Amino acid sequence: MGKFANILIILGMIVLFMVNIEDSVMAAEDGVSYGKDTEIVFLLDASASMKDQDKGREAVDGICQAAYGLTSNCRTGAVVYNTDVQAVIPLETEHDEMEERLSSVVCTGYTNAGAGLNQALDLFSSEVENVDQCIIMVTDGEIDMPDNQGKELSRSLYEDAVGRAREKGVKIFIVALGTEFGGSEPHIFDGAEMTDGLIYWEGQSGSLSGIMKRIITERVDFPKQTFKGTENGEFTIEVPAGASKVKLVITAENEIEDVQTDYGGKGLNIKKGQRFVVLDIKDPIPGTFGAVVQGNDVSETKAYLVVEYMVKPKVSAEYRLEELPRTEKEIRTNVPPQYEHFVDVCIELEDLSGRNENIWAYEGFEGKEISYSMNGVDYAGRLEQGKITQTLPAEGIDHLEVSVKVEEEDAVYYIKQPVKVDIEKIPEPEFEPLTDYRPLIGIMCVLAVAFAGLLLVWLKKKNATIIYMAPSARSHETAQKVETKSCAYSGKLNLYMVRTVDGRDVPPQTYRLFGRRSGRITLQQILGDCKIRVKKGEAEDIVLYPGSDHTVIIMDQSEKCTVMRGMEILKKGMGYPVFYNEKVTVSFEDGETELELHYKSLKPSEMENGW
Repeated sequence: MGKFANILIILGMIVLFMVNIEDSVMAAEDGVSYGKDTEIVFLLDASASMKDQDKGREAVDGICQAAYGLTSNCRTGAVVYNTDVQAVIPLETEHDEMEERLSSVVCTGYTNAGAGLNQALDLFSSEVENVDQCIIMVTDGEIDMPDNQGKELSRSLYEDAVGRAREKGVKIFIVALGTEFGGSEPHIFDGAEMTDGLIYWEGQSGSLSGIMKRIITERVDFPKQTFKGTENGEFTIEVPAGASKVKLVITAENEIEDVQTDYGGKGLNIKKGQRFVVLDIKDPIPGTFGAVVQGNDVSETKAYLVVEYMVKPKVSAEYRLEELPRTEKEIRTNVPPQYEHFVDVCIELEDLSGRNENIWAYEGFEGKEISYSMNGVDYAGRLEQGKITQTLPAEGIDHLEVSVKVEEEDAVYYIKQPVKVDIEKIPEPEFEPLTDYRPLIGIMCVLAVAFAGLLLVWLKKKNATIIYMAPSARSHETAQKVETKSCAYSGKLNLYMVRTVDGRDVPPQTYRLFGRRSGRITLQQILGDCKIRVKKGEAEDIVLYPGSDHTVIIMDQSEKCTVMRGMEILKKGMGYPVFYNEKVTVSFEDGETELELHYKSLKPSEMENGW
């Protein structure tokens, strides 16, 4: 039982891990693009002096504010140091876990910034081509160790780490707590200066919460909307249609006590710190909603809104031939036509959050110019009715590889691309030259004369049909020829479907023979007139003729059907007379369908009224 429970626990952890990966790192999925991904490592000084400089634990609050307020393609980690490295939180760690671990940090010991910065650099991924990497360092002082040897070692590690950061393009932002930093010797600020980072002084540059907001909004590159709340801390948010996620980040100079919102949809997750609130909504309902923060002084509350779309180009490509015009002479002389080959392309932008809608079909996109590429060639087109259309010459094109570029100042697009579409080519029509029929006119005249003669012969014999009638089963006579020229139909047929393939019930039908033109009638004709549906097949080869003495002659010319008169199986190609009140059974070629024909006389009233 213990072993089984362990397996369940492991499976549960795997599921949770996959869900978290999908939710927080969707921009890192293969084939998904949005500008550059971002990796941020927070480097927190947890030396003993931080107890005095950060009594309210605003450093952890500011780090959580920054982490919760980032986009989905941003991966965060953290390193905590004092005399040595105290905690290492890898990239892609869930923000809740990071907050929990940072909140448990105890400030004690010395300030080994060299070991901390070195460890922070080791957290970054090795792929830096399409990744912006930076370190946000929160500290209250210079390197300080128990002895000079330790101090020099930490200094050396710090200088080496700064050099590594500069080579990798990692920017270092330093948030300095307190008012006094070391003397004239080299100091940790060199890290910011040598990596094109910045130094922020708490107090001079604003509160720690305000500094973190400035770093995220000004130095981390992603589209966002920034605005200020009312004096009462009220915000009104417009959620566009088709968004997969929206994130409202509210910051304040003073402590926030509570937040209220009238958003009524699902997927709302609220994270609140001392001086920040984050409203994170997955698959938001489009429309307007409000948020109100509460506290002693909320007049200086500010916010930024991040709107994220998870989309994929939807591409259709239709192959088309266009015949070039020909002159009358070219047509007369059988000059083959020439064709131009085209591919008509249509591009839409499909939402991948579950609704599978065309994002471009929403109001506000009409007329926008969109950059895109097809097979490595760049184009630009305007949206009309939610789509981009273009016609390309089809020569040499077997497939299309399409990517779109959507750039908006206030929205982030994660685009799963490129999209590949195979071109289904259409062959040119076969040329059918015009035929000169003049040499055939003489032949046609001769044939017309011959046909007229044959027609006369046929008209004389059209009413004469010769049938080989089967002899009686008891007699030893041979088949006899019977001519139906002078015979006429009488009576009627009652039709009963005994069995069908699909087991459906078919109402009985009546087929009137009396009054019909003498001549050949197929069972298929009778079934069609009675609206009885059977698979078209050998019913065409079961034939009826009018016989003498009010009989009807039935002949089975099929290959697989079985026809019985009473209990007698009809021989193929032989005629059998059917008298009034006799029954004919037909078993069709499928082996399931069975039909009964009951031959009945007509009442005088039925003959007169004609039904």
